[in-house]
Amino acid sequence: MRCGICTTDMKPDKADRLFSKIAGWGFECVQLSFTSVKECNYKEDGCFEIPWAVTDSACRAITNASEKYGIPIEAVNGTFNMAHPNPDVRAEGLARFGGFAKAVKNIGAGMITLCSGTRNESHLWSPSDQNDTEQAWKDMEQTMRRAVEISEKLSLTLAIETEASNVVSSPEKARRIMDDIGSPRLKMILDMANLFPAGTAKKENVRATIKRAVDFFGGDIVILHGKDIREGDGIDFCGTGDGIIDFTYAAALMRKIGYKGDMFLHGIYDEDKFMTAAGYWRDCWERSKDSEDAK
Repeated sequence: MRCGICTTDMKPDKADRLFSKIAGWGFECVQLSFTSVKECNYKEDGCFEIPWAVTDSACRAITNASEKYGIPIEAVNGTFNMAHPNPDVRAEGLARFGGFAKAVKNIGAGMITLCSGTRNESHLWSPSDQNDTEQAWKDMEQTMRRAVEISEKLSLTLAIETEASNVVSSPEKARRIMDDIGSPRLKMILDMANLFPAGTAKKENVRATIKRAVDFFGGDIVILHGKDIREGDGIDFCGTGDGIIDFTYAAALMRKIGYKGDMFLHGIYDEDKFMTAAGYWRDCWERSKDSEDAK
């Protein structure tokens, strides 16, 4: 399994410098955000993390850097608030998504990562007491279905994940949206830190929680995220290896189901710790070869 990095953990930079650093840290692939590339000249806001479009010159800068340093772009962040209560915001997200998806295709990536969104009007990663309503689900599903249709025409795969603050907040709900839409182009990101709602991040819950999610998704998992979470009553994310996630056990489960994708480290945000985190994950992956826990 290759080890990559989510560029949202990095400071924005010119494409060449960005990929040079990624290669220098020893990463083998990348999950890219256009907000990380200064040539894209875009900064996300509370509802949209995708630009209206990416210029041809910016796409060339990205692909040239990817090829120069031998770092393939496996996925691109395509997050916007799919469940926003204002239909105009959802419509704008889809309008942006069309041009954005073409840019993803242009740089040679095959996957787009999504978030299901929230009824919170100020920020797409913040919770709302309306997220569990049927109307929130209906609005999110309609928006995601349209995004899938756009991506199918470009032969792109979309990948969703559970988020405690979003409408798709559990493995059950992620499984439901994949089954309801029923497209082979809609798959799953396994971000294990996101499986623990407030009050559940306890060491004794870790293995059962991860196993349950893997049982729900199996072969539909196309991206693995290396975010970690600290033990406690709240939700306190941290870098790979700094929390309670049992990455060796998770790696053994991935081997058992025949996972063929990549690991993207996420949640570190300190470039001085990237190489240590990557080494930690690689050690876990190697140890999992002899693990009996998932057999």
